[in-house]
Amino acid sequence: MSAWLFLAGCEKPIQTPTGTVIPQIGDTAYVEKNTWSGIFNKPRTIMYGLDQLVYVTDTENNRVVMLNLAGQILSVSKPIRKPISIAQDLKLDLLVGAETIEPTTGDTIGVLLRIKLVAASHNLNNAQIDTVWKEPARPKRRFVGIGIILNNEYLVVRDGPDNSSIVDPDARVLRFRYRPNAVTKKDSFITPLGELQSGAGSSITNINHPTGIATFPNSGDFIISQRSDGVQYSAIWMAFTKNLDFEGWLPKFDPTNVDQRSIEFISPNRFKNAAGVGIDRIRRDIFIVDTELDSVAKFNNRGKFKIESFGNKTRGITLANPGGAAVAENTLLVCDTDNNRIVLYRLTTDN
Repeated sequence: MSAWLFLAGCEKPIQTPTGTVIPQIGDTAYVEKNTWSGIFNKPRTIMYGLDQLVYVTDTENNRVVMLNLAGQILSVSKPIRKPISIAQDLKLDLLVGAETIEPTTGDTIGVLLRIKLVAASHNLNNAQIDTVWKEPARPKRRFVGIGIILNNEYLVVRDGPDNSSIVDPDARVLRFRYRPNAVTKKDSFITPLGELQSGAGSSITNINHPTGIATFPNSGDFIISQRSDGVQYSAIWMAFTKNLDFEGWLPKFDPTNVDQRSIEFISPNRFKNAAGVGIDRIRRDIFIVDTELDSVAKFNNRGKFKIESFGNKTRGITLANPGGAAVAENTLLVCDTDNNRIVLYRLTTDN
């Protein structure tokens, strides 16, 4: 065990009272095991890292919090204005979507940050924070999701109020590479993805107001969540495809394919406001958080809706505008944003 983890583990843990057990639905159901509360203010996203630690964007407290699965706070970042998205790259550094004040204009703008966690011996408070990307000319844009893919590359989901431009709409997925530029020593922007169409519409690839992204381990596949404003599909699963004729992303399930129309993942208008996605790295199950319906929908890796899904209509569950979700060692962690807490659930079959 490294020294930093041993010392941090001596800090006082968050209180985690046992929650209410919900009745079983069919053979299995999710049980609220405990909560982490008392320190967060509108937590927006949560991530279970490759270092087996949990990271929370504590949005209204303007910081990122690192915890272990026992709920102990290991370290807290220097002030970061309104962090809303987070990912950990293969080098174990953090990428964060947040805000900053642009000194030349005084505008509050979106910014993509890199927290150099490894160089700081995994202490968030000591870590250097670099600006990777910002767009001062478009101050209303925000970087709402980050997902790590193969070859030291990552995808960043951008949102904003204006998709009228054909050339540069606000809703885009941007592709970056962690291979520091020889001059700037920073990550390199590659290109916006052309496989997704910005704006409202009924196509499976329309993105209008995206809210987040989750990527599958050791894969180029990803799932985007979005608000349902003007679109039929609030969760889009894109699979990386490479052959002699094509290299890029195609929909995993496509409603234009007659053989796939019955797949439940692409049932139109299933969600009201899909706010985030969590992926079980082992079972490859998918969890879609709907902030308007105060619910979590679960699908297997074949797109089948699972009866373990739950929400405020499930007895014993109280969520208020939940945000992101993550899966860690058979535990589902959900940002219960408006209740200012993280809720931990386990399946009854795992207890």
